[in-house]
Amino acid sequence: MLQNCDYLSFAYNVLQWIGVLPPSDSTKWTRRVFNFYRSIIFIILTLFTTLMTVQMFVTTELTILARTIDIWTMFFSGLYKWIYMTVFNWEFAHLKFALAQLQTQGSKAYGRSADVFTADYLKQMKNISYWYLFSGFVAGFFIIVSPLLTYSKGDRSNFQYYNDPKSYPLSCWIPFTLNENWMFLSIFVCHSIALFLIVLVYLGIDTYFFGAIYAVGGQIELLNTSLNNNENTLAQFENVSCTSQTSVFTEKQKIRCYSTLRECVKHHILILDYIKNIRKLFSTLILVDYLHGITSVTFALFQLTISASVIETISVICFICVSVWHQYLNNFFGEFIIQKQLSVCTALYNVPWWRCDKRVRQLLTLMILRSIKPTLITGYYMYKLSYESFISFVKALYTYYMVLRRVNTKT
Repeated sequence: MLQNCDYLSFAYNVLQWIGVLPPSDSTKWTRRVFNFYRSIIFIILTLFTTLMTVQMFVTTELTILARTIDIWTMFFSGLYKWIYMTVFNWEFAHLKFALAQLQTQGSKAYGRSADVFTADYLKQMKNISYWYLFSGFVAGFFIIVSPLLTYSKGDRSNFQYYNDPKSYPLSCWIPFTLNENWMFLSIFVCHSIALFLIVLVYLGIDTYFFGAIYAVGGQIELLNTSLNNNENTLAQFENVSCTSQTSVFTEKQKIRCYSTLRECVKHHILILDYIKNIRKLFSTLILVDYLHGITSVTFALFQLTISASVIETISVICFICVSVWHQYLNNFFGEFIIQKQLSVCTALYNVPWWRCDKRVRQLLTLMILRSIKPTLITGYYMYKLSYESFISFVKALYTYYMVLRRVNTKT
């Protein structure tokens, strides 16, 4: 496997840990074990999503309702994303392996050092993935600790404390009565495991999405560098203009120039196909992300105004920060890939096309036409990923939050 794919392998491994992608070299027994492991994950996520759904309908306290909706939306959307990617696991796995094809084609135009160029470019993405996952686990830790410090036992009896949904990290409906301390601890541990699992599922899928976009952005950077690199035969155009020679290339130079540009065109076509594949696979997940973000963060902001302690306030702030950071990264990488596609036009325009023969001009024109209108990463065309969309998202959050406050004030 090429060097550039090594940096996407971390996110690929995370998807294997959460049961989305099967092991690469699996036997009959390993597949059975993996399917059993996948079934356990599905049961855990489905069970807690169902219990929180019931809790939303049976609770009469606004504080519990807001707290339940915050996490329920994450579980519901995370479960949906997990099922969707599991069903179409081969298509998502192909994103990683398609990078090898892109890198091979890019090397034909750039030269032998293309692998080193791509590896250096993608080093930062691995660090972003680590810190992104770490931030999610920190938020999960505060959510787990919050009920222990905020809603401690105090003067309540064991029966009241054990059967109060506020005593647990997740606001779930309890289908049976708890009387013993070991039962309380068992439920608390199960809640903690489920919470960390959904955090890993949600953020793990995100890191794969971000990594795929960043990786193809590196291929666009490789393409642009190929068009402007001194080792590229296109640089000979400028050399000719600085000499007393005529502007006519030798036949050998013409053939080499045309061959290099043709490899760039092939590389560009593969890049655009890759971006379109990302848009196709992640469209439904992006839309679910947006609906989750607008709902959960709105109720989290409302919960922040009625929090009962400092530690609960910190846990809610951590949840809001991670959720908003998630939406920002979604739109950042959407804007990132738009600007990268437009940068191809700039690189092509800087090529001295007026000195080229007809065949070369045709290739340059073809690439420019393909780059003028960039492929957008959207959620079924209802929500496009860009900085403009993120600003609209923040404005919508404030509007819905103010509506909730007014409703709470009137009641």
